[in-house]
Amino acid sequence: MLKYLVALTITVTVMSVSFAKNTTKDFQKQKISNEEYRMIVFQDCQQVLVEPLNDQQLSSYLALTTLSKKMKQLEKPVDKVSAQMSRLGKQIEALSSKAFVEHDGKLTIDKTLLAKQKKISNQLSTLASNHEDDFKALEKQGKKIELAANNFESLIAPLIGDIKNSHIQILKSGEPVKPCNLLSTYS
Repeated sequence: MLKYLVALTITVTVMSVSFAKNTTKDFQKQKISNEEYRMIVFQDCQQVLVEPLNDQQLSSYLALTTLSKKMKQLEKPVDKVSAQMSRLGKQIEALSSKAFVEHDGKLTIDKTLLAKQKKISNQLSTLASNHEDDFKALEKQGKKIELAANNFESLIAPLIGDIKNSHIQILKSGEPVKPCNLLSTYS
């Protein structure tokens, strides 16, 4: 059960930082000028490049942001469940350490604590089962985001060129540049 909890926690974490595939035809319907968006690249917190996004880059970026917004919605119920699952997992661990005690070379097993542990394990299993669809939806969305991010990255990589360990911002026209320390690193 604890392995299942750890696997679910890892899956949720990976999916929260993953990104997914471009769905450009949906976004081409939007009448947004690529001149409204620009990419600013920083290296060592020094601005080294400013480029407008072309139509393909913009469509890919908008697809990614839409998928990311949906991911945030899907994360809300999972965040609540994950907190409950984490609490139950910690209770199980605490009971396990108390249920098995070695003293003077003898192993003592407290069956009352094992019964409590089993009860909490069952609660954890039920909670996980009741929210299995939420976890699957989150995982599916994470895969979509990963594909979209890879697509967007492939479209902007030629602009970035040899600039390594860069920080990137995608901004709408008139949107202020954020401080460099708040940006993600592109390697």
